[in-house]
Amino acid sequence: MLPREQNELLCRTDRGTPMGEVMRRYWQPVGVSDEIKAGGKPKEVKVMGEELVLFRDDKGRPGLLGLHCSHRLTSLAYGRVEDGGIRCPFHGWLYDLNGRCLEQPAEPEPYCDRIRHPSYPCEELGGLVFAYMGPEDKKPLLPRYEVLVREDGTRKVDFYPINSNYLQNVEGAVDTAHFSYLHMERWSKVKSKLAQLAKPKIEFREIDFGIWQKSQLPDVNREIIDLVYGHFFMPAGFMRIQGSPRDRTLIQKFQSWYVPMDDEHTMRYQVAFSPPEKNGRPFEWPPATPYEQPGPWNEYYRKYEETDTICGIPLSTPGSNVKGFLAQDSMVNETQGLIVDRTQEHLGFHDKVLAAQRVMCLVAIEDVRKGRDPKHVIREPEKNKIVYVRGEDEIELA
Repeated sequence: MLPREQNELLCRTDRGTPMGEVMRRYWQPVGVSDEIKAGGKPKEVKVMGEELVLFRDDKGRPGLLGLHCSHRLTSLAYGRVEDGGIRCPFHGWLYDLNGRCLEQPAEPEPYCDRIRHPSYPCEELGGLVFAYMGPEDKKPLLPRYEVLVREDGTRKVDFYPINSNYLQNVEGAVDTAHFSYLHMERWSKVKSKLAQLAKPKIEFREIDFGIWQKSQLPDVNREIIDLVYGHFFMPAGFMRIQGSPRDRTLIQKFQSWYVPMDDEHTMRYQVAFSPPEKNGRPFEWPPATPYEQPGPWNEYYRKYEETDTICGIPLSTPGSNVKGFLAQDSMVNETQGLIVDRTQEHLGFHDKVLAAQRVMCLVAIEDVRKGRDPKHVIREPEKNKIVYVRGEDEIELA
């Protein structure tokens, strides 16, 4: 269990909260590059409780501004991107990427120089738009993560919303032991055999980016022990390194950022990277499909009578865009509550890694309070040529 006070510290991320200030010391994904076009329709987004508008100006540069116009608070998401910025639909006030007011068309004596609209610097890398929302004098380098910058393979970018606090979703990913149970097909036929196999074996240790973790997990259906590397990186990320289901010798990497929209909603961004296949051909990721969000309104696409999994949610549904793993994950994380009451937990043997993760974040809160950089803030260009979230095992070096 976790004391209520510490749970509040870790879960609340609005501006001015201790964990919110930690989160704002890192670059956070706020959108996908392909979503916004030069001069195209702006997009309303919410990040750590702040209502914002994401757009790409007519020169192709991404920008992130406060959603509500500084004049009369109308939504800039309904404005027009033109003339070097975004124009409010109400009276035509024009703001550039830095929040400077460029025009006030209706004013006989414009006072543009007195207006500084909320704005955050943006950078793009690997198909994502990142923003830094912390103090200007504390701004670090945007980490050049391996999956974002490697050019010797192919990548795929995904994102989807989740209706619960960011922390329980990060913990759900780091809790790799659940792979052998929640995601196991033919459950009624294999559960007895699974119970006879060795228990999951999980190793972890603190490392420069966060927590390195290696899991040996029984998979009765494929009659193998799955070797899964599932690393936590600060402040709220997860890297999974695993053999491709199609070719177990093809090692692929899936890096996810769990970005709080507010304390009860999360946006998960994921960049997947694959080296070429054994024959030298580039790995082809499945084509993008519309995301069908699971939730209590559709019982997370549960088919209890027809599906042989513990929860009755199928891993795949032919002819559907439903992603079964994500539906199962969303179910177990969301049904804990919008924000987990960790005072009611009874942690088990494999939850030691979650306890270590929580302690790491509590230490980061104290670091920021005392004016220090939290863990995994990068400032030296030499260390940022390429940033790995991995250990030194051979499989991780692929």
